[in-house]
Amino acid sequence: MFTGIIEEVGKVIAVKHGANSARITIEATVVSQDAKLGDSIAINGTCLTVVERQAARLTFDAVPETIDCTNLKGLRAGELVNLERALATARH
Repeated sequence: MFTGIIEEVGKVIAVKHGANSARITIEATVVSQDAKLGDSIAINGTCLTVVERQAARLTFDAVPETIDCTNLKGLRAGELVNLERALATARH
């Protein structure tokens, strides 16, 4: 679940399109601090999963349907994106 509150504006480092997905790498100094593989992060409102982390850079894979149906379609290196981490879930 997300709050809709932007935590950080990140910078797109690379967008590499493959046959069945696009790999998006974003530099994010705040959001990346405690990010782990498998974490959900909203990029411009589109929820993606962290597949790689190197210091302040997070990498995500997006399938063609996600790219085609969201505002991620036109992402280019150097652009700024809004980032938001998912809320922590309470455990009972």
